[in-house]
Amino acid sequence: MRSWLLTLKPAIGLLVLFIVLIANAAITYRNGVLLVEHSRNAARALNSSRLVVELQGRLVDAETSQRGFIITGNADYLEAYGDALTSLTPTFMQLYESTAEDPLWEQRLDTLQALLFLKFRELQTSIELRQRSGFAAAQKLTMTNEGKRTMDRIRKLIGEFRSDEAYAFSVQERRVKETVTTARASFWAVTLVGLVLLIYVLYTLWLNLVEVRKTESTLRRQALRDPLTGLFNRRFFDAGLEQEIMRSRRSGNPASLLILDIDYFKKYNDEYGHEAGDAVLRAIGQLLQTQVRGGDVACRFGGEEFVILMPNAPLESAKERGKQILEAIRGLEVPHQGHLLPSVTASLGVAEFPTHGNDADGILEAADNALYIAKRTGRDRMVVSGEVEKAVA
Repeated sequence: MRSWLLTLKPAIGLLVLFIVLIANAAITYRNGVLLVEHSRNAARALNSSRLVVELQGRLVDAETSQRGFIITGNADYLEAYGDALTSLTPTFMQLYESTAEDPLWEQRLDTLQALLFLKFRELQTSIELRQRSGFAAAQKLTMTNEGKRTMDRIRKLIGEFRSDEAYAFSVQERRVKETVTTARASFWAVTLVGLVLLIYVLYTLWLNLVEVRKTESTLRRQALRDPLTGLFNRRFFDAGLEQEIMRSRRSGNPASLLILDIDYFKKYNDEYGHEAGDAVLRAIGQLLQTQVRGGDVACRFGGEEFVILMPNAPLESAKERGKQILEAIRGLEVPHQGHLLPSVTASLGVAEFPTHGNDADGILEAADNALYIAKRTGRDRMVVSGEVEKAVA
């Protein structure tokens, strides 16, 4: 169950991270669209305001040109008037295009256009009157209030235009800032969430890796260790013996092998039960781990048999070690279900490479034969291969 959850967690984390990235893309796209829209509207408002100011400037230029001509009669003054009149239509076309989506603006532009053309007709009338009838007649016409009233209406309408456009520009500018702020906040928020999710996914993957390594270690241990005693198993022993024989051949140093069998173990199991027998096996396994050297290899050979491989150990060292092991087994106390089990003894066979065998099978057979003799001659003793008459109790 735990392994399944560890596998599921990174998948869920990746799914949520993917959803967050998709949401971030959608939010970024929406903010981008809004930013473009608000920027376009701000630019339109700014451009409309500029065009209205330009119209007002053209009108002032035309009025100044008209007055100069009336006073002096010099036709050169009419050049600015002609330029203003020529630019009037293109400027209005740009204004209509800029405000095409606002019906109120179009209505105002129609009114402004009508007033401007009316003003220019008044200016044109006074210019033509100056040309035909002279200064006095033209001056008399300009002194009337009709032109002033038209100009006042134009100024008022242009003022409204500029005020509305300034407000529209400020609104769009504020929206642009708000959109930028929102985009920045959403970016950092999503980035933070994405970073947290990424760390979570990496952490769960790391936990998975740790779990896999633990599982591999457990499986490796199970493949090489006997689950009951904790000693190495027969598979590990067979490979280790072959390697030690090859190493001994290269170095010329001897290697010794001890085979141990618990005496009357079947009877012990029948009398006290298999659980008691397993307790004895576990106790002997623990004992052997304390009795061997750092380089020695203690294994459960099968059933109630154990082997101890002693690299770089001559026969005398193996015999001494065997005596110690037998003595330790005799004094072994095994608690079970609140009481001590009856003591056990063991028989031991010892062989040395290359003295008693030229290869792994040979040394193993020699030690096994010595064990057989130890059991046949009374048990609870050690027999060295080739020294049957010197069996050591």
